[in-house]
Amino acid sequence: MEDIILLGTGGHAHSVVDSIEQAGKYRIIGFLDKKEMQGSAYRNYPVLGVDADMRRYFEKGVRNAFVTVGFMGQGDVREQLFKQLKDVGYSLPNIIDDTAAVSDHAELGEGIFVGKKAVINAGAEIGDMCIVNTGTIIEHDCIVNDFSHISVGSVLCGNVQIGQTAFVGANATVIQGIHIGNKCVIGAGITVRKNVEDSCMVKNEKTVKILGGGLK
Repeated sequence: MEDIILLGTGGHAHSVVDSIEQAGKYRIIGFLDKKEMQGSAYRNYPVLGVDADMRRYFEKGVRNAFVTVGFMGQGDVREQLFKQLKDVGYSLPNIIDDTAAVSDHAELGEGIFVGKKAVINAGAEIGDMCIVNTGTIIEHDCIVNDFSHISVGSVLCGNVQIGQTAFVGANATVIQGIHIGNKCVIGAGITVRKNVEDSCMVKNEKTVKILGGGLK
């Protein structure tokens, strides 16, 4: 069993830890988190240091890491942590829950989380550091670009394209062939029937431009 260190002790970490434990491939040695979290623990996994300590643990022989900071409001943080970990030399495995169904003909990047009972069908491409959350369905030939989050119970019908650092809210549906731009936010429960430009929010069936370029 290989050692792995996790970055972030928030709610998303709870889902990731559960999937890691069930799979039994990695041994969690603990977390890195903000200064105010030092001395705390989750499920007896201690906070071992701050993000800047990632190099120290690599030098101690830990070669696997996973970013457990959730997406909401943290898209840029997740991207920065990914780049820092890669610069140090860490491997960022994909954490795929045992109950998820991922086609052998799907292409996955690295550092991806696939939650319980999610489905990724044939021909789909999932970019680096994406979150495919509980019960999500990503149908055939969809493309989800780096650092995006497809939330709980969402459905991407066939041939949908999602841009980088985009968020598709819980129980949203994107109709087949639709393109969603970079840094977009699709509200919970929305059905998207037309393309969405970069840095837009779709809420209550209306599309508005997000000032400042989307979720940060």
